[in-house]
Amino acid sequence: MANFIQETDYEVQARQEMIRLLDGSDERTALLKAERFAVSQIRKYIGGRYDCDTIFAATGDLRDDYIIMITIDIALYHLWSKKAPKQVPEHRKERYADALDWLTNVGSGEMPTDLPQLPTDSYRGDLRIYSLHKPNDNKY
Repeated sequence: MANFIQETDYEVQARQEMIRLLDGSDERTALLKAERFAVSQIRKYIGGRYDCDTIFAATGDLRDDYIIMITIDIALYHLWSKKAPKQVPEHRKERYADALDWLTNVGSGEMPTDLPQLPTDSYRGDLRIYSLHKPNDNKY
């Protein structure tokens, strides 16, 4: 998981000057922490339906491009909101909102995706059956 996002992945979405502005350290500690937060957030949204261990264990070209993109979007949004909460660029807010919308839809099963699913025995589905009557009085 720590190596899921590589430095070269940021070239598509952010300029190096912006990344240096958001994380001034040479070790990129704030950036790595924001990545961990983003991965954790993604796990919370889709972890009940999809195998996040497999998703984030992938390396190189085996990684899902869309998951890379939304992980970076979420991480950069968290960095911006920490550094300058009132000056988060509008496109960052939109990309963050789009990422959350997609995660919500995929996590609830409304939108199909090609991510690896959890085995059916460990799947936590959404179907719950409730009744006000006790099961033994035949009114349910």
